[in-house]
Amino acid sequence: MRLSIITATLLFVPMLSAQTSLAIGNRKQLFIDYKFIEACDGISLTSGIPYQTREKLLVADQGWEKDLVIGSYSTVLKEEGKVRLWYSVSGAVFDGVAYAESDDGIHFRKPVLRLVARDGNRENNFVLPTDPSLVKLGGGSVMRDDNPNCPPAERYKSWTDFSLRKGSGPKTPHRVWYSADGLRWKLYDTPATGLRAADTQPSWFWDPRIGRYVGYAREWARNAEVQGEHGDFGFRMESYNESDDMLHWDSSMIALAPDERDFTARPRPIIGLDKPRMKGTDIILGEAFIPSSPVDMYSPGVFRYGEADNVYIALTPNHHHWHTGTEKTWPSTADIQLSVSRDARHFQRAPGRRPFLSVGPSGSFDSQWVWSLPNPIRMGDELWIYYYGSNKDHNGDLDKGAKQEMRAISRAILRLDGFMSAEAAYEGGWLITPPVVFEGSRLELNLDTGAGGVARVELLDEIGKPIPGYALAQADELNGNNVRMPVSWKGNADVGPLAGKPVRLHIRMRAARLYAFQFTR
Repeated sequence: MRLSIITATLLFVPMLSAQTSLAIGNRKQLFIDYKFIEACDGISLTSGIPYQTREKLLVADQGWEKDLVIGSYSTVLKEEGKVRLWYSVSGAVFDGVAYAESDDGIHFRKPVLRLVARDGNRENNFVLPTDPSLVKLGGGSVMRDDNPNCPPAERYKSWTDFSLRKGSGPKTPHRVWYSADGLRWKLYDTPATGLRAADTQPSWFWDPRIGRYVGYAREWARNAEVQGEHGDFGFRMESYNESDDMLHWDSSMIALAPDERDFTARPRPIIGLDKPRMKGTDIILGEAFIPSSPVDMYSPGVFRYGEADNVYIALTPNHHHWHTGTEKTWPSTADIQLSVSRDARHFQRAPGRRPFLSVGPSGSFDSQWVWSLPNPIRMGDELWIYYYGSNKDHNGDLDKGAKQEMRAISRAILRLDGFMSAEAAYEGGWLITPPVVFEGSRLELNLDTGAGGVARVELLDEIGKPIPGYALAQADELNGNNVRMPVSWKGNADVGPLAGKPVRLHIRMRAARLYAFQFTR
């Protein structure tokens, strides 16, 4: 006699009350939070685990890059089967953006574009700024504008920190560039306004859900009384903003910021004089403990996940520094944390707050600093997350296990939809969704049971009563690893007769991870 966790389903199904159904059509739904878990037992939400290949896919290796280093602020897009990469380069008197492309996302070429003259030489792959003798850039990100009303000549945009070099004119902090092809750029006459701040690498996209642009910018919360010789105390956070044209921003609010769990990790000591004194415009305090976050959210890293319904993901570089001396902080390193949202405004950090992308082992090129490029790209049934890595920390100190400075862009691989999952332990568990109204004739799960796990699906009416023909007793066992695993009941996969009616999914699992479900035609 074969036993399975499904035997236990005869024990208990909670009584559920009727409620307003969620209209999901045939759109994919992800288990990034409890929206689709109304009741459960033995289920936990867990973060996905990308595989960091730690290949050095792109380094500064061309003759025109010999005095430059790759920086954090880079962007990747996949268009018409080609992976396009805009990467930050900087040197003593040059800060700009260079371009590379690849057919497979692994082997990149740097075309000689002859678009930007640096020291009188156009034999390079630089695309921004158009005149580096006048303009210095920082924090740019190149994005494709998906606004259906966007003119073709402005299909690509880059929102950057912008400053004119000394003697070339007044400083205007944040500007937007536009391009028809992502290579040849022009500058809007109007500076970006309405922002409280826009530091490092802002992220933005056209959001069809609200019919406006959504942009995220880094902001500082500073302790004005504790600066100067004891460092700049405060923390970095991310703001949400909206715009109709990418130039005039409004609706600002804080979307991501360190919270109580971060602040209580460690107060930072300030050792000074017995009494406060002034040094210039700074107030220097006496000996005290100043509450301040030991982690900064260094850049937003927010994108709209177009593979699913109303999912927004933040892959945020977190700068860790819990000790401050007179000149340097420690450890001064960065990894990537995952946060999720349904409305693009309010984000939840992944349970446990473990790194989503972590620094590499001592001696590796990414041992001190990792920074994810905006927008993972889909490659088959995988998501490739490109990231920048360095073996120098934020202080500029080289990893003690390294022989020389290394900087490169690499990638991490995640299963499709694999940011979060509803996970059942080896002892088993179950979940029941709120009532949903769907379109289609089939049900598919993004499910990983490994070799020894199992799952079954029962369809209930809106108050929790099993629907004849779709009860647990008829449910076929699901075993394996498939981003589109078909669900069936005694071989019958047709759920068309239930389309348009409120139904609940009752899913029993053991040793399994459930990432998403979707009704399809």
